[in-house]
Amino acid sequence: MNITDQARDLLHQILEDEEAGALRLFFAGFGCGEPDIGMTIGDPEADDELQYINSIPVAIDKRIIHLTESLTIEGKQTFEGPKFQLLGLPEKNCDE
Repeated sequence: MNITDQARDLLHQILEDEEAGALRLFFAGFGCGEPDIGMTIGDPEADDELQYINSIPVAIDKRIIHLTESLTIEGKQTFEGPKFQLLGLPEKNCDE
């Protein structure tokens, strides 16, 4: 997994403001037969693996860790606040 420098800077500020432990990626059900990844700010849970990526603590649900190997988290500041995007997720085939 990779976190861009811009996303890192935004996440550092959010973690500090929220007084939270980590960026957390979790199993969010299935979409088109593939697991969906949810992203939140919070403390690691018992089934999470904690990694430090570009100096950001990231708690990853072990059920989806295999999906995060080629994942890149990008972030940018917008008028509505910080926005993040997960790039490199496996393609889903919703036609089946």
